Amino acid sequence: MGGLVIDIVIAYVIKFVLRLRRAWGSGKWERVKARIISSELGGGYVWNCPTTEIAYTYKFAGQKYSAIDSNPYLIKSSAQVEAERFKPGDTAIVRVNPREPQRSVMKWVDQQNEIVGVTPYLLM
Repeated sequence: MGGLVIDIVIAYVIKFVLRLRRAWGSGKWERVKARIISSELGGGYVWNCPTTEIAYTYKFAGQKYSAIDSNPYLIKSSAQVEAERFKPGDTAIVRVNPREPQRSVMKWVDQQNEIVGVTPYLLM
């Protein structure tokens, strides 16, 4: 059982660092509306951690782009909250790198509905 927990934590840390790298500098990127295509809860508990995968499309400078934003969690119920928050057909705000418009990231802090009880590691 202890090895399983360590596997989850290691997977979480790796995915979290990759997400930080992907979002580095996005605080100054332009915010645009995106259309949610799908929202899924992925990842298992063997060599993995619960991970949301939210697929969306957006337009920037007259071009259409698509992306998938993934976000790791240590607790499945927290990941489920995010996956259920974004429904296909809904809109969300994403940040787009103006120099590389194919790069985008979705941040909780940009979404219009305030979510009560969200811990700081979810607000990236």
